[in-house]
This record gives sequence, structure tokens and C-alpha cells, in this order.
Amino acid sequence: MNRTTIVARLRRPGGRTLLIAALALALALLSGLAGYFIAGRGGETAQSADASGRRILYWYDPMVPMERYPGPGKSSMNMDLIPRYADEAESGVRVSPAMVQNLGIRVVRAEIRDLAPSGAAVGRVELDERLIAEVQTLTPGFVESLAVRAEGEPVARGARLATVYSPELLGAQQEYAALLRIRGSAITPGLRQAARNRLRLLGLPAGAIRRLDQGGTPQRTYAVFAPASGVVSRIGARPGAQVTPGQSIVTIAGLSRVLVVAHVPEALLGNIRSGLPVRITFAAFPGEVREGRIDYIFPTLDPEARTARVRVTLDNPGQRLRQGMFANVQILGAGGMALSVPSEAVIDTGRRKIVIVRREGAFLPVEVVTGRDAGEWTQILSGIEPGQEVVASGQFLIDSEASLSGFMARMGQGNQAAPAR
Repeated sequence: MNRTTIVARLRRPGGRTLLIAALALALALLSGLAGYFIAGRGGETAQSADASGRRILYWYDPMVPMERYPGPGKSSMNMDLIPRYADEAESGVRVSPAMVQNLGIRVVRAEIRDLAPSGAAVGRVELDERLIAEVQTLTPGFVESLAVRAEGEPVARGARLATVYSPELLGAQQEYAALLRIRGSAITPGLRQAARNRLRLLGLPAGAIRRLDQGGTPQRTYAVFAPASGVVSRIGARPGAQVTPGQSIVTIAGLSRVLVVAHVPEALLGNIRSGLPVRITFAAFPGEVREGRIDYIFPTLDPEARTARVRVTLDNPGQRLRQGMFANVQILGAGGMALSVPSEAVIDTGRRKIVIVRREGAFLPVEVVTGRDAGEWTQILSGIEPGQEVVASGQFLIDSEASLSGFMARMGQGNQAAPAR
């Protein structure tokens, strides 16, 4: 059938009606295609007014009001969308003051505060190795007696620890004593001074040298004294044992201060640096809090526990803190001033984070971007402003009210769309 045949048939009796129907069908198709392309280009003009002439701003789900859509359909919760008209106020969910009080809904203000990220860690008291002293002999010899016999015994600075016999040192004393007895110009003062310096370099105590100067006799043994106060942590030579230069007879650990080495989780390392203050408590001393600062962060990480070690130096008056004691360490930070809300006010849905804001007597959910957590507070990067009131407890009650409001709104939409019978 060609074009001439179609026109001829339309010109037959009754063809006027057929022509009008064909034109109407073409206009309908063109309108549909235009609407399709307009909706595909952005959706804001897909439907600007409903049948009553009210202008539609956007479509939304009352249960998730922060989601806005250009046209009807389903929300992320698979619920039917309803229109938001230009002449409607964003009223949110309204709860009477009496119900707010009875249900325990607590509202706080978002405020600028100093966020000091803190973390808890478990530590242990260890000896400060910087206070360890080694008692040694500078000449080969033999330990004839020992004043301490067991590890853990306390010693005081200057206390006599051991008696050592050294043939080499005894010979040097006899040589110096002989030089002192020779009179005249045969022996120069420089020779006597060299012999005296040799005794000092071999480790003979200054008191024994002075006795030789005063005419005393050489001593077969000499005493070894404690260079510092503390406790004996190791005994390197027992009575009768031979010792060599550099060998420790006794090791003394000072207890005037101790180290608390804490194991910090890997997730907290980004907020930890040397100099941060800490608060330390011990099970042995309930209610007693020791304060200090992190003075060193060890460079290695435990690959199994995923923890890093940090060190705190504490004074130990009375030597109450003992090696091996467990400690609870709270690390305080200095995060600077930031907008924050109580952490319990933030609702994490998995895909977004929401706080419920009270505005003009109504409660509105607002999507926010959060930063770091600092104890019971959470930093807010965007979404709300300082001074805004947010719900800190009772959010589930408001959410239930919003769900009910959304259900009633959809029922109202369905009743309006239902045809009259």
C-alpha cells in the first residue's frame, strides 16, 4: 500500500474522523518521547506539578527524608516515594514536650571543643636499664669474699660488696712502697708519680693509695664498693671464682625510677607521639593515679598481637613499684578544637551516618560526615553547624514515629489516587 492509497482512503466518507485519530496518536507519541528525554536529562522537570496544579519540588521517602529523587519510584528501602510540594514546610517529626520528658529523649548542642583522642593500653613495670650499674675489677684476680649472696638484696651507695685478691695489684703496691722508701736524688719525683698513677689505673681504691703514702704496708686484697644504690639483679662471681678485667662481679639495678612499657593497638598509633600525657593506675594501689608522659615509642610492631610498645618513665619514691607489676595506661591526646557531638548521637546505618536535629520543635534526620572519635565524643566534619540541637538518646522512638508518619503519608497518597466509585 503506497502513500496515495492511504490519502485516498482518508478522503473517503468517514476519512475525516480517521485523520483526526491519526494526528492525535502522533501527538501522544511525540509527547511521550519528549517526556522520556526530559526525564533522562536530569529529572528536575520530569514532573513539576500534579493534577491539582501544586508544584512538586522532589520525591522522597518519609522514612529516609535525606534521599531525594526527581520522580516517582522506589527508595533505597524499596518503599514508594511521595512528592514534596513547594507549599509544604519541611516539618519533620513532632513530639510533644511531655512525651519528650516521659520517654527520656535527651537533646544536646553540637559544640566546638578540644578533641583529645585517648586510648587504653595495658602495661608492665620494668627496670630502668639506665640505672643499672656493673661492679667490676680492672685487674685479674680472685674473689675472696662477697657481701651479698642472693639476687634482690638491697645495697646502698658506697657499701662494701666484695674483697678481691689480685697478684698484679699486690706487686704494683710493693713497687710503689719501695720507691717511697728510697731517699735521695736516685729516684725522681716523676717516677714515684708514675707508680702511683699505675695503682689508680689498676683499680686500687684512693684510700688504700693514701695509706701507702703515709707509710702503710701493701694490702693483699682490696675492697670493691657499690657505685649506686639499688638491688642486686645478678651475681657474676661467687667467692673463690677467678675474675678478669671487664667481668662483672655484681650487677646493681637502681629503683629510684622505673619504666612502664605499654602495648598500644595498631589503630591508635596515628594519634600517638612522644610527649603525650598518660594516666596510670595499678591494681595494687586502688584509687591512686600516677601521671607521666610518653618518652619513647619503640620502632617495631608485634606481628601477631598487632601492638606497638610505648615507654613511660615514672619516679618510684619508696620503691613501691616493682618489676613485673601490671598497669592500666590511659593515653591522652591533644586533638585541637573541632565541632563535636556525643558519639551516641551518631546513627551509623552502614552506608551513611545520621544525627537527628531538633529544629523549630520538630526532629529531622540529617546526614553528617564524621571525623575521629575522642572518648565519648565524635568529630563532625560537615552536615550540621555549631549550636544546633541534636538528639543524644531516644533516637529509636523518633525513628518509630517517622516510620509511622511515612506509612500514613503513603496511605494518604493511595487514597487520593484511588478512583471514586
